[in-house]
Amino acid sequence: MTLFDKICRMVGDRRIPSFRMPAFKRFRVGFANRHATTVVVMAILVSAGAVSVGLFFAIRDVNSTTYNWPEPAEYAVTAEGLQTMGTKNEDYPDGTESQTLSIRLADGARISTLSISGTDLGRAGIARALDISPLTSAVTGATAYLFVGNLTMTGSAFQTLKMEQSEVGTLTTGLLCDGHTMAATITNTIPDQVLTSKRLSSVYSVSDSVVDRIQIHITGTSGAYIDQLTISDVQAWNGEAYFSRLKVGTLTFNNTSQIGDGSGVDSASCYFDSSVAARNITNTIQDRPIKVQ
Repeated sequence: MTLFDKICRMVGDRRIPSFRMPAFKRFRVGFANRHATTVVVMAILVSAGAVSVGLFFAIRDVNSTTYNWPEPAEYAVTAEGLQTMGTKNEDYPDGTESQTLSIRLADGARISTLSISGTDLGRAGIARALDISPLTSAVTGATAYLFVGNLTMTGSAFQTLKMEQSEVGTLTTGLLCDGHTMAATITNTIPDQVLTSKRLSSVYSVSDSVVDRIQIHITGTSGAYIDQLTISDVQAWNGEAYFSRLKVGTLTFNNTSQIGDGSGVDSASCYFDSSVAARNITNTIQDRPIKVQ
């Protein structure tokens, strides 16, 4: 039995109000009887209802998969600037949804200022709460670096901090650490990174956000450029602050930031690897018992 037959059987002889269809007697043109008209109108209404329901769920699905900067998602930065509509992160291995803010810097991408402030991080099971590094270990080469004019971190807290495979013109560290290792190598040939031109560059800001972690990744072998990279009031109850493959003119981590996993000052929570080369180093790190949680 067709849908039309079923509707006819349900209607039967019932009198259902319906639009009176016009008849054009002069041209001997008319419409079907009242019952048939009722059936047609009901079929139209049922079809319209079905289409409306379908549109509702389609729009809902589109909204649920649309991520706008700086919501947790993966965002690409190209030579044309930040693509503010992000794509969904992959779920974690346990099937839960990732709330990561991931910024992917394509080859040659230029940023005037990238600011992360007032942001809360942390999630059980993650290794790095703040990860500024190449996307994968395969992103290598003589120019596969994130070039930064000035990098500063203030008022922030992490359980551990590690920096490696980087070059810094002037390195100033005054962190409060639950134990530290400063093994950076003095090299008098490290240049300052002077990124003065703002042409074809943009300003990106993340503030008052709550995510599980933040990633800033270069994705290709030609590197990317940021004039001012600032991290302020970023708090992570779990996960490391990790910095790798950077070439920085001036880097300053002052004593308003605290790093510690509670393991004691004889176990380094702050670690500057020997693969960090610097022309000038001012180290005033203070060891004290700290447990960030």
